[in-house]
Amino acid sequence: MIIYAEALRTISIVILIFSSSFYLRHLVKTKKQRKLSAFEFTMYTTIQIAYLFFAISLLISIFGK
Repeated sequence: MIIYAEALRTISIVILIFSSSFYLRHLVKTKKQRKLSAFEFTMYTTIQIAYLFFAISLLISIFGK
């Protein structure tokens, strides 16, 4: 049962990464065309910080063993 939960967690993480990367690409294109609104700028910054935290946690999990 734990294996299924871990598989679902992994699938959800992959889906979140892909969807946030597509939204980030959309925000970058929008930023080139016009100034971002307050909400769009907040999402732009939050996604970039989340990618940084994810990369750091991945490195810690790989090299921390």
